[in-house]
Amino acid sequence: MSILKKLFGPDDDQALIYDAGSLVETTVTRFPLIRCHSDLAQAVIAKEAQNRDHTPIIIGSIRSVELLNDAMPRPTTEIALRAAKFDFPSWMDQAKLDWATRSNNTRQPVPPRGPSDTHTNHADAIDSAVWDPARGAALQTIYIALFPTADPTEVPAYLDCGGWNAFPETEVHMGLMRRWRDRFGARLIGHSHDTLTFHVLRPPHTLAEALTLAEEHYAYCPDVVDQGFETLDALARALLNAGTWQFWWD
Repeated sequence: MSILKKLFGPDDDQALIYDAGSLVETTVTRFPLIRCHSDLAQAVIAKEAQNRDHTPIIIGSIRSVELLNDAMPRPTTEIALRAAKFDFPSWMDQAKLDWATRSNNTRQPVPPRGPSDTHTNHADAIDSAVWDPARGAALQTIYIALFPTADPTEVPAYLDCGGWNAFPETEVHMGLMRRWRDRFGARLIGHSHDTLTFHVLRPPHTLAEALTLAEEHYAYCPDVVDQGFETLDALARALLNAGTWQFWWD
């Protein structure tokens, strides 16, 4: 293993950073990778975010590192060109056409509608990114990748792991990240093999705005309703003043 440096002192339980090409567990990483206890995630992100030469992103478990490393990325320039041409209105119109077709076939509204509670998501984005739903607790050991860009919306181009099942193509991730960055101050914090986590500086403050955003979230990630909030209205209520967004795909 090629250890570049040890963060926060000499103790063995502190964060270690490995160079790209190093063997970490059973995987050779494609990017510099920091291994640390999840309790150190806040400090590591704060420290590495000061370096404008890279963007730190929580990958999560070693399994996520392995699965993301299995992807065969296209050239980042090719993906960037496609992302620059992302047409949000056309993409959203197509989603609504698909919803109408499904609704006609099932005789049920798509997205599902219904009463919503007053739930508001106050979870911290970094805490959410290191959480393991299967265990009902934070991961003990996590991995944070350092991507060679100061722009978090470019991170998916380096991974290029979209296009399977309902997981969108990479250029869709990038296009929506830029839209949500400009409108809501959303910034990618975590990117595992099947989840994305965002810190949001300017979340919606009205239910009407939140409901429109909930439609965008459902078009991007149906599981957030179908396996989560159950109705679009409940998702919209959760998005009100919420500083964290999380998406998952099965």
